[in-house]
Amino acid sequence: MSYFRLRTIVAFGFTWPGAVLGDVVINEIHYDANPKTDAVEFVELHNAGGKDVDLSGWRFSNGIQYTFPANTTLEPDGQLVVAENPTELRRKFKLSASVVFGPYINRLSNGEVLTLRDAADQRVDRVDYGSGFPWPTAASGAGSSMELIHPLLDNDLAGSWRSSGMQVVAGEVVTFIAAGRSGWRYREGTSEASSPRSAWRTLGFNEDNSWKNGRAPIGYGDGDDRTTISMQGKFSSVYLRRVFDVKANEIPARLALRVYADDGAVVWINGKEVARVSVPGGTLRYNSFANNHEAVWEEVVISNPGELLNPGKNIIAIHALNTTLSSSDFSIDAELRTPDTGGVSGIPTPAAANSVFAANAPPQTRQVKHEPKQPSANVPVRVSAKVSDPDEIASVTLFYQAIRPGNYIRKTDSAFEQGWTELPMADSAANDSVFSAMIPRSVQGHRTLVRYRIRVEDKLGNAVTLPYADDEQPNFAYFCYNGVPAWTGSNRVNGKKETFPSSVMSSLPTYHLIANSTDVTNSQYNSSFDTVHFNGTLVYDGTVYDHIEFRNRGEFSTYVSGKNKWRLYFNRTRGLQARDNHGRKYAQPKKTINLNGCASPWMPVNRGMAGMEEAIGFKLYSLAGGLAPATHFVHFRVIDDAEEAPTGSRNAQYNGDLWGLYLYVEHTDSRFLDERGLPDGNVYKIERSNGDKRNQGPTQSITPSDWNSFRSGYGRSQPLQWWRDNLDLPTYYTFRCVNRIISNVDIREGWNKVFYHHPDGHWHPVPWDLDMLIIPETHWQGSINIERCLNQHRALKIEFKNRARELLDLLLDDASPTGGQIGQFIDEHARFINPPGDLLTFVDVDQFMWNYHPRTAGSHRGQFYVSPKSQGNRGGTWTRRLKSKDHEGMMQHMLDFMTDTDPGRWSIGDGDPRGYGYNYLEYEAKFTDIPNTPMITYDGPGGFALNELRFKTSSFEPGRSTNNKKFTGIQWRLGEVSHPKTPFFEPGQPWKYEVNAIWELQSDKFAGTVAVPQSVIRKGGTYRARVRIRNGTMAWSHWSAPVEFVAGEPDLAGLRTNLAFNEIMYNPLGQAGVSAGEFEFLELKNNGESTLDLSGLFFSSGISFVFPEGSMLASGELFLLGRNRAALQSRYSGLVVNGIFEGKLANEGEAITLSAGIGAPVLSVAYDDAAPWPEQADGQGFSLVADKRSELGFRVSVTPGGSPGSDNSDFKPADDLVLTLTRLANGMLRVGFTGLQGRSYSLETSPALAQAWKPLINFYPEKSGTVSRTISPRVSRERFFRLVTPANP
Repeated sequence: MSYFRLRTIVAFGFTWPGAVLGDVVINEIHYDANPKTDAVEFVELHNAGGKDVDLSGWRFSNGIQYTFPANTTLEPDGQLVVAENPTELRRKFKLSASVVFGPYINRLSNGEVLTLRDAADQRVDRVDYGSGFPWPTAASGAGSSMELIHPLLDNDLAGSWRSSGMQVVAGEVVTFIAAGRSGWRYREGTSEASSPRSAWRTLGFNEDNSWKNGRAPIGYGDGDDRTTISMQGKFSSVYLRRVFDVKANEIPARLALRVYADDGAVVWINGKEVARVSVPGGTLRYNSFANNHEAVWEEVVISNPGELLNPGKNIIAIHALNTTLSSSDFSIDAELRTPDTGGVSGIPTPAAANSVFAANAPPQTRQVKHEPKQPSANVPVRVSAKVSDPDEIASVTLFYQAIRPGNYIRKTDSAFEQGWTELPMADSAANDSVFSAMIPRSVQGHRTLVRYRIRVEDKLGNAVTLPYADDEQPNFAYFCYNGVPAWTGSNRVNGKKETFPSSVMSSLPTYHLIANSTDVTNSQYNSSFDTVHFNGTLVYDGTVYDHIEFRNRGEFSTYVSGKNKWRLYFNRTRGLQARDNHGRKYAQPKKTINLNGCASPWMPVNRGMAGMEEAIGFKLYSLAGGLAPATHFVHFRVIDDAEEAPTGSRNAQYNGDLWGLYLYVEHTDSRFLDERGLPDGNVYKIERSNGDKRNQGPTQSITPSDWNSFRSGYGRSQPLQWWRDNLDLPTYYTFRCVNRIISNVDIREGWNKVFYHHPDGHWHPVPWDLDMLIIPETHWQGSINIERCLNQHRALKIEFKNRARELLDLLLDDASPTGGQIGQFIDEHARFINPPGDLLTFVDVDQFMWNYHPRTAGSHRGQFYVSPKSQGNRGGTWTRRLKSKDHEGMMQHMLDFMTDTDPGRWSIGDGDPRGYGYNYLEYEAKFTDIPNTPMITYDGPGGFALNELRFKTSSFEPGRSTNNKKFTGIQWRLGEVSHPKTPFFEPGQPWKYEVNAIWELQSDKFAGTVAVPQSVIRKGGTYRARVRIRNGTMAWSHWSAPVEFVAGEPDLAGLRTNLAFNEIMYNPLGQAGVSAGEFEFLELKNNGESTLDLSGLFFSSGISFVFPEGSMLASGELFLLGRNRAALQSRYSGLVVNGIFEGKLANEGEAITLSAGIGAPVLSVAYDDAAPWPEQADGQGFSLVADKRSELGFRVSVTPGGSPGSDNSDFKPADDLVLTLTRLANGMLRVGFTGLQGRSYSLETSPALAQAWKPLINFYPEKSGTVSRTISPRVSRERFFRLVTPANP
């Protein structure tokens, strides 16, 4: 019996009249709740059909995992939701339990694929949503959901969605209370405002003489207040009242309450609480405190104004609170109005009609772009967008605004809405729906910012302007630029001029800030504007980030050096996509970034380091396995004047765009956690012992109570288990070790660090404020009180000393002339700003720009490379001497500090920088009761073939220990080293360091030999193998001296010649209760005459599986790998599944590579889901089968489901047979194929692939030619059909 592939006009599975698939749509998605502590994420389904839909057994197969229980019915025009926390969703939105299902598994992410499948595993709906334009942006963390405008729209297109509450029809904004106005009555919170406590919140309350008049903002300390009050140290809260009028016909459907609070507030309207901003729950007294909160506007949308407002007089009451009695600032202001035209309510509508519903939606607009991405001057720019609408397009209009250098326009300026030039956009190519317009070359000036918007309208008058109204960046933009120019400057004013070519000036990533010059000066140099936010635009990597905010940063060091620090804030869904100095993109776009001045504000002795001490400090924490912000060097330029590089004046070189060398420092917020794959949790910057929250974890305290509890706990004596339960000890050990290596003398209890609270309860220390390093003298504490754990518990002290010895062995103790690993680490990062061999580099730019800059502080002026140079610290004065008065000399000074270069006896604070950091760590690592250092030797064949790496160790020797001679453990490790002097080094790639193990093996039983798995080895890589041994005190020996080798490639000829992929099922069909992916499989075959040893082979791409030791494949045998053994054996009776792989075979196609080592492939195939690859294998139930006769090497399987476990090498193709199925108007089916005289055929059916095939009808053609038959409607619910020859008896 032969089987022929099925070709149909409607794919392999059929849906017949009466089915409801397509009526149920994903209608609303709430994926990023605000606040994050609200567990109210959900997905809403809507039945757009006219019949009840039985959802029993339906499930979400992507994004979230949930299966609907039996007897779940969705009625016509009804909605139901699947929630992450049904109880919390019902409570917040007052929903009936009958419409809320869940909980689901996983969390919704900020952009992913959601797939809904029916009980037969057929796809019902799919949405591949995102979190930035053209998708709704307010749905990403602003409290809104994203809602489908109309259920008949294509919900896989972004333009079919809007943020909840977004007004489709524009209306005028009505303001009831404006910001910054007089008319407020306020009372100092020296006692309760009234008795009873709630009376002051009502309209009829009679104020006494303790109430005063004021104009908002009311507060002190940050320069933005119109009414200044004497509050600090006296009282912690202020009460405010204001009467406002509402006309009878002006009570709106929604209200927007905006609160400007530093730090928090509770707001009532007519005695009913409507908002809380950064304050604890419950009743707050006059002496209560707020949570820490910067002075920014927060918006709360009130969805029930009709229940709050009265025609005529109304009262708003605010209880504003400070974070501490001694806080340095406080502010409060408020605004009450209707939401912005096209604005967003922020109120999702679960299990209810969508707030954005419209019978006619504006045109779909997507693929908005401008070309070229970053034009040079006088180059015309083409702006285009794809626009479509069933009601036809009436007009597409481009509006643009050119911002010339020195004339910056803020979003808040009245000029922002003026001066837009209008251009019609035309569909130049027939029927491609792409409309475009050319912005003329005359607009494109060097250093010019061009903003643009697009308005689209259909022939029914439905119109929309892009970007949508919920986008914090209300326009698109591009930047005209001719490239970074050369720069001429000198170390001293009127000194010898040097010209730095464009190649030097563009050697670092260039960040352009475009801003108002007064704002720039106030931000950086006017203390009256300390921490005040200003508006600007950042341009990086050709991308414009418009309408960002910037301010200065720093606690006490803000204005110390003159070359000060910046903090930049980016708009929602438009985070900075930065790259490190190797050119690698960070995984997460950044919401906030910090730019440090590379100016060592407190340490003029380090001037000339060019920020390397800070960069190396942060990077050492990360290199050693700690938790630390990423850093990279940038070239920072500020466009705030018409001239790019003025000439002529005495100080001309200090004017213009160039600001010079800065260090990007990653902000420790939620993106910091996401970048490292850490779960969301509270993050605190510690200042004055208080926790300044930088990130709120969704399951953790909204107040600093968790930090206060931990701080209180570690300040007392605690049992050993308390420390293990509350402190991530490995992170702390590394944190302390690196603090010693770099001599971070500025760290102390209550200051200059960050703590991350993992949801599992452990606290992780994170370094921050590294501007006092490489100091061989005492200053502040140099540690934090967590060190008490080491004094309280000997076991923890031993663990810390183990870690300290390990870092000495692997990082600092290399005796090579270049300093070994730590020397290479410094060299790698110094090359970014000072490439070896170049006469002029960016460190010279930094020196020439800032050594004698008029803004440079007196204590810093002229201090680059001064030697000898003395520095006073709290512990005393010390002197630094350079071997050469240049950047290389500074780097040698730093290297000497971290390596064993001290010629004499060392002591804490001895003032000698030679070896100080090394000796401090060595001092803390000392422990007499450790075993002797073992010796490791290579025990494999010559050549170090990567599949035969074996090592052996000397025996356990307890050494001088008298306390415990017991063996308790052995640990092996392998680390890769890579730098320009190692073989096969790849230029431009990050260097590799031994401290980062690629493989480790630990055992409490002595094993004298070990084999390294080949799956971790890279062909041609340079490796170091080591071993260490532990005694009964749990103290480890030093690591052995390493065996260094270059990994060789084994003989793979036999495997490469004879091993083949035999069959691939990458996109199978599912069945009831089992998802399609569970039926994936991959089959290998030995086509040779000799047995093949597969032991240790692994998949380096596609899936994850390592062949276990003893995996032998005889001649002609098959080896079947599957994703789910039980699923496969339920479909293929008696099937032997030899192994289970991890991961998934990609439905869209991918490369699958079987390797003997990294870079040593054995077998590879790159399949695709599109022609010329067989498309029947893409979700129609067929597999790919090896076929030497095919140009691709594969053909489609003969039968649905493929033939796992069966050899197809003897397959001979029969006559080409095409089966067609056509659904007729009366619901019947017509089947047809080309038959041959003398051959018999059977048409078989099945309701599901997992069920038996049943014969439907036999055919016996009397002559060759077309065979056709109409089939009765009684089989119209059968889904799958196949043709078999010869016919079944």
